[in-house]
Amino acid sequence: MKNPNIAIYSTRELAQKNTELQYAWEHFVKGNPPPGGNPFTEKLREIILQSWQRCQALRVDPGQKETKLALTDKELTELLQNSQLYRIAKPIIDDLSFHLSGTGYIVTLCDQNGRIIYLKGERRILNEAEKMNFVPGADWSEQAAGTNAIGTSIVTKQPTQIFSAEHFCQGCHPWTCSSAPILHPFTNEVLGALDLTGLWPDAQPHTLATALSSAFTIQQQFQQSLTDMHHYLVSSYDQAVNRWPNDGVLLLNPAMEVVKGDPHMLKYFQLSKWKDLQSKPEFHPLVNELVRHSQSPPQQQNNTKSEVELPAFGCNACIERLQCNQDIAGYLIVFKNINKINRTFYLIDDVQPWQHIVGQSNAIKNVIRQCQKVAHTDVPVLLTGESGTGKEKIARTIHEASPRKKETFLAINCGAIPKELMASEMFGYEPGTFTGGAKAGKKGKFEEADGGTLFLDEIGEMPLDLQVYLLRVLQESEVLRLGASAPRRVNVRIIAATNKNLEEMVREGRFRKDLYYRLNVVDIHMPPLRERKEDIPSLAHYFLKEYARQHNKNIDGLDESTLSLFESYSWPGNIRELQNVIQYAVIFAETAYIQPQHLPSTIRQQERHRDPTEGYGQGQETSGLSLSEGENDLIHAQQQDKNLSPLEIKEKKLLLQLLDQTNWNLSAVAKKCNIARTTLYRKIKKYGLR
Repeated sequence: MKNPNIAIYSTRELAQKNTELQYAWEHFVKGNPPPGGNPFTEKLREIILQSWQRCQALRVDPGQKETKLALTDKELTELLQNSQLYRIAKPIIDDLSFHLSGTGYIVTLCDQNGRIIYLKGERRILNEAEKMNFVPGADWSEQAAGTNAIGTSIVTKQPTQIFSAEHFCQGCHPWTCSSAPILHPFTNEVLGALDLTGLWPDAQPHTLATALSSAFTIQQQFQQSLTDMHHYLVSSYDQAVNRWPNDGVLLLNPAMEVVKGDPHMLKYFQLSKWKDLQSKPEFHPLVNELVRHSQSPPQQQNNTKSEVELPAFGCNACIERLQCNQDIAGYLIVFKNINKINRTFYLIDDVQPWQHIVGQSNAIKNVIRQCQKVAHTDVPVLLTGESGTGKEKIARTIHEASPRKKETFLAINCGAIPKELMASEMFGYEPGTFTGGAKAGKKGKFEEADGGTLFLDEIGEMPLDLQVYLLRVLQESEVLRLGASAPRRVNVRIIAATNKNLEEMVREGRFRKDLYYRLNVVDIHMPPLRERKEDIPSLAHYFLKEYARQHNKNIDGLDESTLSLFESYSWPGNIRELQNVIQYAVIFAETAYIQPQHLPSTIRQQERHRDPTEGYGQGQETSGLSLSEGENDLIHAQQQDKNLSPLEIKEKKLLLQLLDQTNWNLSAVAKKCNIARTTLYRKIKKYGLR
């Protein structure tokens, strides 16, 4: 079966085909098909006839010799400066042009509107192409230039080859072109098109495959760039939250849509959803400043920062434009002086705090039991475990379950504060202590948390010379500000956390022994996610519900093949990594269920590297199991039916019927059921049908 998108299959009859097409074109534009047959159906491909009809409806002049310029030199320069597609595609086009040298072809990159933004090729061919305005800035959409590979491939979203008089406009008849649309890897929207153009006597069938292959390479590079950008955004947000624990942090993508933010800020700002932010008059100064940031050219090195006053809320919004690989990745907004958010977020009077710890594994249940016993005391707690295991969440819950729950919970990351500022941040300073310091002096974190709980995250990062000051607070319940002569009494409950081995640090002299024993009154170890894999489905659905609501997406759940990937993945980043993966999937998913293709590449690679037949016997073909094994499994499985629900029994019987019909061809069964093979393997294992 021939590919309807290819114009020629042989170079031996080019002249004859050109003559036939000229004949068909002349009668089409005159509107009088010749006797003896209809050349529009016999000689023309369907894609060409439909395009010609669109051109007639658009009133494109078939006698047109050249197209129009759509961009001035200045506009083109500005477009290229801000075009992520151009930066990704240029080295690929340059390389392709080098390998096509001497073939008589020009390589062209167009934007989503069909405007040429870059082209490269032999000077002889470029000079010929200039006669029909095939130059940077020219408009080669169907509406402007009639049927041509660039415009038609963008309209149809299909790779397209156009030969000689298949072009609707007469000025293009000496040419042949092959174009492939470049599609957004997640939304499938047209980003642009890659085109190979030459004179029709040099036409080759394979130029369309070359264009398609190059366009796909650009798409892959674009997907990797988007993935890197997303991870950079999330990492920037996490760092900002740690850096400004008492302020509200909001993360926006380049389209100024909220990617991540404390959901309790919605209540603080009296918003029902983040989309309302741009329409609320109180935020107009912020929105105007964001627009200004988006219109200014990206900087090569430094992220752009500015500050906006929001009088209606009594705070300032500090904006930082984030850049990744010279592209605008998004915007980080820090709302200063809204400490009330922390209290609003963490005070829970009517709901048991422990209900918010997700998971039913023995490992997490043991953690909860320990925390429940220690919550009503004032003894220091040391939370240990890998990064991302939820130590801060546990610390907050201990506070919520304690008699101090109506007082401040203050979190500080000891690894995020510069060493030279840590003393003043932790213990405060008196007026006149520093040049440029606050005239009235400043409270330290211990004083700010007075009466409540102070969570010291990454305690192992605290400099050795400052540990003695912390020891004094623990021993004497008083703090001495820098520059002060008299201490101040404080009543603070300390919860510390670390992902390091403090005992080893003590032996190496990098952590004070006396401080270690003061902090380690109660040691609670947080298990990594790989040791509580039975909690992965409930955690994933918890985050899915939260982010679907936050991003206003209608997503019902996770596909079983996705859960299978989750359960086989090692999760080095623990719960934080799972949370980021779910948010990534929610943002890019276009279906009701999260599919493996919606996940970041680090997770999807598990499916390619995993042996799907593992556990199903030695030496079996991946395409199916032997019928005798299926019959033996059926006898065994019937004995287990009493443990299955009626719905599971029905599913099992249908599965057995399909396996029998296909002689246990698993690929065929998965296709019939419209499920992934990994999902089928799980069901076979579930029902014991090996």
